[in-house]
Amino acid sequence: MKAIPFFSVVVLVFCMACNSEVKNYEPGMSDKPSSALVFDKTKWQTKEGRNYPFRDKMVNDVVYNDTIRSLQQSQIIDLLGEPDRNNENYIYYLIKQERLLFWPLHSKFMVVKFKNDSTVEWIRIHQ
Repeated sequence: MKAIPFFSVVVLVFCMACNSEVKNYEPGMSDKPSSALVFDKTKWQTKEGRNYPFRDKMVNDVVYNDTIRSLQQSQIIDLLGEPDRNNENYIYYLIKQERLLFWPLHSKFMVVKFKNDSTVEWIRIHQ
């Protein structure tokens, strides 16, 4: 009997964690989501403990920015700083992470995929 309420809570938390409002950029997009803050290199790279306090407020300004999309991989790293993770043609920037002690419960990353010539193929938010 105790398993049913626990299962209900797990399902509820899982449903709340799913975000269907994320829009992937497409050239010519007219309804780009707005950012609470305009991109600022210093604020983007500011880290307090394990957290980046400004990234979540300015990530849309990076994701939907045509100028940033025209940069080469080395130029993006110069602008945004060292990625939190990289893997072949992908770089990952941690936007925010909710934790329970040492365990991450929810992570939000900005992922940049590069073509073989180091130009941007796409930039997306992964949750």
